[in-house]
Amino acid sequence: MLAFISNHSLATIVSMTSKGLVGNHIPMLVIEREGKYFLQGHVARVNNIWQDCENNNHVIAIFNGPDAYISPNWYPSKKRDEKAVPTWNYIAVHVSGPMTVFQDKACLLQHLDNLSQHNEKPLPQPWKVSDAPDDYIQKMLTAIVGIEIEISDLKGNTKMSQNHSQENREGVIKGLTEIGKSDVADWVESPNKSHDE
Repeated sequence: MLAFISNHSLATIVSMTSKGLVGNHIPMLVIEREGKYFLQGHVARVNNIWQDCENNNHVIAIFNGPDAYISPNWYPSKKRDEKAVPTWNYIAVHVSGPMTVFQDKACLLQHLDNLSQHNEKPLPQPWKVSDAPDDYIQKMLTAIVGIEIEISDLKGNTKMSQNHSQENREGVIKGLTEIGKSDVADWVESPNKSHDE
């Protein structure tokens, strides 16, 4: 699940704020420190999530992977007995735990370096924070606040037609491929594979 988060790092973070439940979409990194795992990200200083965390700091972060509608017409068994209904295939990981804030410029800079390296790694010419002028980066650091969520609970769910026969799964793979959902088709074909791409 931690590898899945690293490969699908945009989280929907749901928190209780002074205005009620709020969702924020924030790229997060998995960090290991002293045998514990954390999610680390940052938000604009004007975002209230970091101020409200002092009152109620327990949040949930939701990470979604490939998903697709599944037509019953893709099941060969449907042609024989008509016993089929639509469904939805998806992958999700839920993380919950207490959220804390960090504002130290050195910590924020290290976080931005880590985040950039993680996301730029597959590119032929990776961008680095040091590529931007230092005074510009220093100014940008004053506009953000770091957030960190200790991973207290981790739950994952993969619904990729595992409950169907191999024949029906092959029909789903064919149907998904035909509509351009090869990412979901790959999961249906090998739901237990790591899918590190």
